[in-house]
Amino acid sequence: MKTIERSRKAKEVHAEQLLKISTSLLTAFFVIILIVPISTIVAASFNDTYINPKDVFLNLFSSWYAVVFLVSEVVLLTLLVKIKNDAYDIYDDLYPDKKTDRSNESEG
Repeated sequence: MKTIERSRKAKEVHAEQLLKISTSLLTAFFVIILIVPISTIVAASFNDTYINPKDVFLNLFSSWYAVVFLVSEVVLLTLLVKIKNDAYDIYDDLYPDKKTDRSNESEG
């Protein structure tokens, strides 16, 4: 990760914003994965038509829409992980852990 030429406070605010973005992306990821299919099933139940779940699954994953859906979800998840790791790298740079040698403490 490229170092940011800013003050410690600016770096901390930047890391907080990255974490907020990653949280928003995680929310979008779960909305797409959970809410959209559930709402589709609920909407179909109010149309008084019988929908075989197996047919819906096979129709979804036999089209190019499935490829687009899966690729977009993988890209979204990869972006989420990268943004979160960038934020943690900034925090690690700002607040490094103190290295303590436990063997010296136990001898004394």
